Amino acid sequence: MQEDEFGTAEDYYNAFRALLKTGVSEKHLDLLRAHFAAPDHTAPWADLAEAVGYKSGAAVNLQYGSLAKRVAQELGITERPRGFWLFVLVDWAYALDPARGHTLFVLRQPVIEALQRLGVLGSGTESPG
Repeated sequence: MQEDEFGTAEDYYNAFRALLKTGVSEKHLDLLRAHFAAPDHTAPWADLAEAVGYKSGAAVNLQYGSLAKRVAQELGITERPRGFWLFVLVDWAYALDPARGHTLFVLRQPVIEALQRLGVLGSGTESPG
């Protein structure tokens, strides 16, 4: 199992399981699903906003950041990595969206693996409850 700078897929799996037991909004799950479904799990915030019905990428930034903070807390992370909670779930894709020049963000591999295992994407081996 490959370790990310914030933990393994197992660590993320346990963090997401704990959050699912306490409650995760459907919009937050929709963000994860839309990001997972993006080509190479990579998307600009504008695309995620459109996919889940937010008016702007700024709303994605705020909502995704809120979810990322909760995940970080479950992982035992107490300070914002590089100044942003979002980095717990995503990383820079180090490329821009060629169509619009927007920054692209890619889901971290352990996040992808944990979500697949939890079944919150619609095709996993375990139910979210």
